[in-house]
Amino acid sequence: MEKVDIVIIGAGVVALAIAARLTKSNRSLYVIERHDSFGQETSSRNSEVIHAGIYYPTGSLKARLCIEGNRMLYKICAKNNIAHRCIEKLIIAVNRKEEEDLVKLLEKGTNNGACGIKIISKAEFKKIEPNIDGLAALYSLSTGIIDTHNLMKYFEQRIKNNGGEVVYNCSVVGLKKIAKGYEVSVKDTTGDTFKFYAQVILLPVK
Repeated sequence: MEKVDIVIIGAGVVALAIAARLTKSNRSLYVIERHDSFGQETSSRNSEVIHAGIYYPTGSLKARLCIEGNRMLYKICAKNNIAHRCIEKLIIAVNRKEEEDLVKLLEKGTNNGACGIKIISKAEFKKIEPNIDGLAALYSLSTGIIDTHNLMKYFEQRIKNNGGEVVYNCSVVGLKKIAKGYEVSVKDTTGDTFKFYAQVILLPVK
C-alpha cells in the first residue's frame, strides 16, 4: 500500500498555505479536495480583506497571526505579482460613546502590534472621504484587499513545484489509526475507493 508523510484534507487557502510551507521540507504530501478546484467553500466566500489586527483580543493567537499575516501577505503579493491594494480603512464614530470606543480600539490594536493606526478628527477624515459624517475616526493605514483566487493559485503551484500533490474530486471517507500513522480511505467521483498510509493527518480550521 502506498505511503505518504502528510495528508491535508481540504484545499482552502489555509490548507494550501500550510501545504506550500510543509513541502519545502521535502516530505511527501497530498492535499485531498472533494471539489474540482481549490477554494470552493469558505475561501471563496469572504470579503478578501487584508485585516490590520485591530479587533482580536490582545495576546490571542488570532491577533498574533493576523498581524504577521498582514505583513506576509503584502510581501507575497508584491513579490509574486498577485493583485492586491492597500486601500486603508476608516472606522467612524457618530456619537460620544463610539468616540470613546475608538480610543479602546486604538489601544487594543496598538497592543496587538497593528501598524499605522491612529485617531483622526472630523476635519481630517473629511479630506479622505467627504461624503461621510461623524465626530472622529480610527484610521488604519495597513488594511487592504487581495485577489484570493490568485493567492490560492500561487500556493497550489508552489506545492506542485515542491513535489507535493493536490488531488481533486476525491473525498476522505475513512481514517483508521494504525501504528505510526493512519490508514486513509478516499473515494473518487466514480465511486471507487482506494487506501494508503499517512504518517500525519491535518484538517485546517476554516
